[in-house]
Amino acid sequence: MDKTLFYFLVFFISLNSYCQIKDTIKLEEVNVHVTDEKVKHIKTKGAPSSLTGKDIKSIISKIDDIPLGNLNSIKFYFNSSVLFFVKDNNKSEYKDVEMGLLIYEAKEDGTPGELLTDKIIRFTLQSNHRGAIELDLRPLYLNTSKSMFFGIELFNKQIGTDYKIMTNKNKENSKLLYLKVGNSKDWVYPNIPHGIKMDIGVILAK
Repeated sequence: MDKTLFYFLVFFISLNSYCQIKDTIKLEEVNVHVTDEKVKHIKTKGAPSSLTGKDIKSIISKIDDIPLGNLNSIKFYFNSSVLFFVKDNNKSEYKDVEMGLLIYEAKEDGTPGELLTDKIIRFTLQSNHRGAIELDLRPLYLNTSKSMFFGIELFNKQIGTDYKIMTNKNKENSKLLYLKVGNSKDWVYPNIPHGIKMDIGVILAK
C-alpha cells in the first residue's frame, strides 16, 4: 500500500474515532437566521415570576400542544425584574453560570420521560446578561411531540443567588415544572403553579 494513502487512512480513522467520543457541544448565544421554512413559535403563558435557589441542580418545564415538525430554536429568559418597574435587588449577586440544555419527552401521565439530548449541550449565562438567550436547535435534528419538557442543568454549585430564571405563574395548568435538587437523580414536582418562561420555534412539517 502506498505510504501516503496509508497515513491518510490512519488519520481519517483517528479523526473519526475522536468525533465519536466527543460528547460535549459548547453553544454560544445564537442568532437564528431567517429561512424560507415556516416557523411557528409557542410561548409559555402566565403572570411574570422567577425562580432561583442554591439547592437546584436541574429545572425542566412542559410545553403542550406543540405542532408537528422539527425543533428550530428555544429562548430562555434570565436575570430580569419580574416587572419592568420593579427593582432587581439581586443583580449584584449574579455570577457567570455554566448550563446545559435539557430536552425530555413527556409520558402519557404528563411526567418527564426519556432524555432526548444524548450529548451535553453547554452554554454560559454571563453575570451581566439580562433577558433572553436564544439557542439554535436545528443541529440536533429533533422531531417534535405534542408535549415535551425543556430546561437547564447547572454545572456550577451555587453559593447564593448566582442567577435567576424567569418563569410564568399559570394556575390553569399547574403540573408544568420539575426539579432535581442536591444530589438527587429523581425529578421532584414542587407543587407550585409555575412554568419556565420560554419561546419554542418549530419548523412546521410540510
